[in-house]
Amino acid sequence: MLIKEAQVPFIARKIAYDLLNSGYVTFPKGIDNAIKEIEEIILDDVLWEREIEDKAREILNRQEEENEFLFYDVDRREVFKLIKKKIAEEEGFNLKKDERIDDLSYFIVKELWDKELIDYDVRDGKIKNIIFNSIMEFLNREKEARDEVYRKIENYKRPLIPGSEEFNLVFQRLYEQELRKRGLI
Repeated sequence: MLIKEAQVPFIARKIAYDLLNSGYVTFPKGIDNAIKEIEEIILDDVLWEREIEDKAREILNRQEEENEFLFYDVDRREVFKLIKKKIAEEEGFNLKKDERIDDLSYFIVKELWDKELIDYDVRDGKIKNIIFNSIMEFLNREKEARDEVYRKIENYKRPLIPGSEEFNLVFQRLYEQELRKRGLI
């Protein structure tokens, strides 16, 4: 999954403030209304991808039950990716990161404009690029933050067991600190 549901509010806020700070955009109905709309658009995209993944899992599970010996020497993750890719193609959902974010950015501009939540005097492409860069920057910096948290947890004096309640609490606390340090929340 490219964007996780928990990231949506942070990405929406980043997009809105990057648009505001660009000097090209005003928010006639307030920035909070724009943030809410951006959240809904991104969340719809995230949920669509989850729906595709659920369909892929269902097909994979059904195929495994029907042909259990065919999957004996097969990497389940690779088969899942192939099934997901096929379903995504059928539904017109782009799985390629740059193209998907580009499509999403264009859709955000269009929806914000149509609902009169933003106003600007430059080309649509310029606004779309600001949104695209916001999302890409967030995803890249978020990955750096996550990697740093894992590195810190590995260096703990007392080992933490992934998936345990203690691990999850420590991870969440460190993760939020790293996001704040990088200006993502």
